[in-house]
Amino acid sequence: MEAADGYDGGRASGFSVQKVTKFGLSLVLLGFGVFAAWKAWTATRKETPLDVPIALRSGETIAKAVRLNLDGLYRIEIAADSGAPGSKVPCFMGVSANSSECAGTAPVISADWVLSCDGCEVRRGSSKDPHMQPADERRAVRVIGEFPGESGRTYQLQVSINGDGEKLDHSHPRLRVAVSSLARTDFQSASVLVFSVSFICVMFGVILLGISLIPRSAS
Repeated sequence: MEAADGYDGGRASGFSVQKVTKFGLSLVLLGFGVFAAWKAWTATRKETPLDVPIALRSGETIAKAVRLNLDGLYRIEIAADSGAPGSKVPCFMGVSANSSECAGTAPVISADWVLSCDGCEVRRGSSKDPHMQPADERRAVRVIGEFPGESGRTYQLQVSINGDGEKLDHSHPRLRVAVSSLARTDFQSASVLVFSVSFICVMFGVILLGISLIPRSAS
């Protein structure tokens, strides 16, 4: 009778160890799986869905389709290489923080833009509208507009150049649509959250696997 009781107790203990082992292994796999899925998803997100060279000539019109796969606030901007320290490019772009350096140098950026989707106008604006300019050490960036973008939608952007910007030709001006810094911060916060959840799952999974090995070692 005692032998039967010992056998039943050993079998129950074995089942308990198996359950702990399976649960621990499941947590480890879940943690790695969530992190891998997030990395695979983020790798396909386009933070700059439009980045094309342009000629800043009065009367020039640029029309481009912009396909988004990330929700968030987007900037419409004109970017150019900043050049060497002391360059007048930031002055020509109208983004220099030092007004004394741009004395007698007028900005050459002048443009209007219209954004539409499914044949309907969504928003319009001008380079004259005030916008917060992003910090970029490599390029001078002039934001000419912003709009809330929806993932899965294709927008039609039309930009009309109203002033000659020949002085920026050597700086390789480009028209870009990019996720705003606020939306990028939210995206990075989500990445930190996913990493934390994945780490916790893996950590507890490893702990449970370690616990499941203790009875075996003792036996």
